[in-house]
Amino acid sequence: MNVRVVYHSGRSGNTAKVADAVAEAVGVKAEKLGKGKLEFSEPVDLLFVGSGIYFHKPHRAVRKLLEGLSPENIKNAAAFGTYGNQSEIGVQISELLRNKGINVTSEPFVCKGNSLGTDNQGHPDSADLENATVFARNTFSQVQAR
Repeated sequence: MNVRVVYHSGRSGNTAKVADAVAEAVGVKAEKLGKGKLEFSEPVDLLFVGSGIYFHKPHRAVRKLLEGLSPENIKNAAAFGTYGNQSEIGVQISELLRNKGINVTSEPFVCKGNSLGTDNQGHPDSADLENATVFARNTFSQVQAR
């Protein structure tokens, strides 16, 4: 099964920590969105997409990636994210995926991220990362069972 984990993470590294936990749980390497373009030359059975929340939206690199995806290349997807105060990041990524006609396999995983002006210091913590691992394994198993 072709599984990929892609994400954007800011300076705090909150989303990177979750992406690494998700990737490790499904036996792949997390791919950070950056200056280079990610290629989807082979169909992906399950794509995990993650972002922090920036001005009430997923990061622009994530939005740009999602604009270029199609259900012909991405069979299933799942969203994850970190937040300071606005926890809707996972729902927003899931909606963007659905708007492209991509099957979203599960409820998104979200957790607090260390952010100035919040009481989130120390997050994502070990419990958050364990929950991300469980999310990834459950999502993977659900897709694999189809």
